[in-house]
Amino acid sequence: MKIFLTGTSGFVGSHLLESLNAEDHQILCHFRDPRANDPKLHSNIEFWSGDLNDIKGLSKRLEGFDVVIHCAAEMKLWNSEKTLYETNVLMTKNLLESAKQAGVQQFIYMSDASIAKNPLSQNLDVSESRSLPSLQDFPYSNSKLQAEKLVLEAGDEMFRTISLRPASIWGRGDLIDRRLGEAADRNQFGWFDEGHYPFSTCYIQNLCEAVKKALLSASNQESFFISDGEPIQFRQWMSMRLKAGRYKDPTLSIPRSFAWPLARFTENGWKYLPLRGEPPLIREMVHLMAHPFSVSIQKARDQLAYEPIYSMEVGMLEMKKTTN
Repeated sequence: MKIFLTGTSGFVGSHLLESLNAEDHQILCHFRDPRANDPKLHSNIEFWSGDLNDIKGLSKRLEGFDVVIHCAAEMKLWNSEKTLYETNVLMTKNLLESAKQAGVQQFIYMSDASIAKNPLSQNLDVSESRSLPSLQDFPYSNSKLQAEKLVLEAGDEMFRTISLRPASIWGRGDLIDRRLGEAADRNQFGWFDEGHYPFSTCYIQNLCEAVKKALLSASNQESFFISDGEPIQFRQWMSMRLKAGRYKDPTLSIPRSFAWPLARFTENGWKYLPLRGEPPLIREMVHLMAHPFSVSIQKARDQLAYEPIYSMEVGMLEMKKTTN
């Protein structure tokens, strides 16, 4: 297939590029920084750093392509509502228009399971049939929710759209490697209610498998949760992941009931005082990590023939092999 892939300088996109390259697809990669490309990759990969919001220019560049896989996103959780909207929502809208004008047949969007996490109710074994909640207090999740709606609404007989909703993605280069592991080593990362609650996760190679299945699917205007299968206790998973990356295992824990007001307090401190960096705890992070959350992948099994091909144990072993 001839594939246009966005976000290839990021965590998900870089792994997906490796996976698709192994399948011998012809791939055009979008990099924010053209200097970030890897010259060792095969000759069937081309790099491009043009403007993803230039509908006319991009539609011309996409002529003859079969699929767009959109992984590029802004993931900053603090003080970034405008950037989140411009990058995650408006850019997705422009990409959809460019792809349709170019005659691209399929658009696969990398969404996030958090768009279905309702702050006002239980979130266990959540399926795609559940109504999506209001997420106005959570800018990142809300931006991904708005973008997914645009993707699904854009589908028609000539333009198939699929949204994948991975649960917390982990693997080489993930959030633990980028931020949480170092915080744990500095004793600045801990548990909520000792971390004893069920949680769905998604190993990056399982997500790559889901994308491969989506490429072969005739599904249109459909969303799919993607995970490692059965949920795991949050502390068990995170401890395994920290150990695989050779980071410290936290001992600090705070009650979940205290986490929300504490996050609001720290946010106000960073908002009104001349403090450097970002607050150590914010409400959206509490929403994402401090509560039970599990999703069902039955729909992905039924319609995409998806199965997680890596177990948690095998994924962790692979992580240890790549850790210096």
